[in-house]
Amino acid sequence: MPRAAHLIGRGSVSVAIDENGILPEAFETVCAQQHPKVLFLMPGVHNPLTRALPPERRKAIIDIARRHNVWLIEDNLYATIAGDPHTPIAAMAPDITFHITGLSKAVAAGLRAGWVATPPHLTARVWSAQKMLTGGASYLLCELAARMVDSGKAMAVRNRVRAEIGRRVALMRTIFDGCDINLRDHTPFAWLKLPEPWLSGTFKAAAYEEKVRIDDEDEFKAGRGDHRFHGVRIAFSATIKDIHQLETGARRLRRILDAGPGAHHSYN
Repeated sequence: MPRAAHLIGRGSVSVAIDENGILPEAFETVCAQQHPKVLFLMPGVHNPLTRALPPERRKAIIDIARRHNVWLIEDNLYATIAGDPHTPIAAMAPDITFHITGLSKAVAAGLRAGWVATPPHLTARVWSAQKMLTGGASYLLCELAARMVDSGKAMAVRNRVRAEIGRRVALMRTIFDGCDINLRDHTPFAWLKLPEPWLSGTFKAAAYEEKVRIDDEDEFKAGRGDHRFHGVRIAFSATIKDIHQLETGARRLRRILDAGPGAHHSYN
């Protein structure tokens, strides 16, 4: 999201979060001091922490946004496959919320088609902005996505993907048993919290030496900040065709974790 903001000449600022997502009091402070126009959030499945934003926080965020005239962008892409146990923000505040979802996470990575539910009076403006910023979507791709959804085939593929990701979540729970890790059913990534004295970037570098690519926490930040989570994101999407390959990589990560940062240069 920060990269997208910079591409259109806009700045971005971080709002403090905890293990359950955005903190309403922090959002209030940012609104009072920075006067933002838009808040981007992922209440259904936070990326990378995996958590769903609790209902009381959703209501608080809506109330603050209304007081400060802030639009809300609700990214629902991962919740499309994982499921959101709570009412979407767009259903609670349809007049100020842009609800974005699509098929790339839940059906097929190459199916880059999605849709947005907008406040009714802004639909035409969103359509025009999308065409100006992207050159327009592929009509063939959009037609394919629409036919898959209308026919029920998209849901059938989604259910198979959910089942496969469920297998992988179970495998990850076994391999990382005893570790401080956030795993959520049908969510294709996990948040591994690192014990002392591991640092996020150091663990990522150690994993890379073992030919395993993961994301450190800096990949998900809008800018510099003092708060550190000391964790890494481990993805295990169904696009990795061989679950044995996933198991090999996960076991390498567990071995690195248990060995500690002082040992990773000696791995063979």
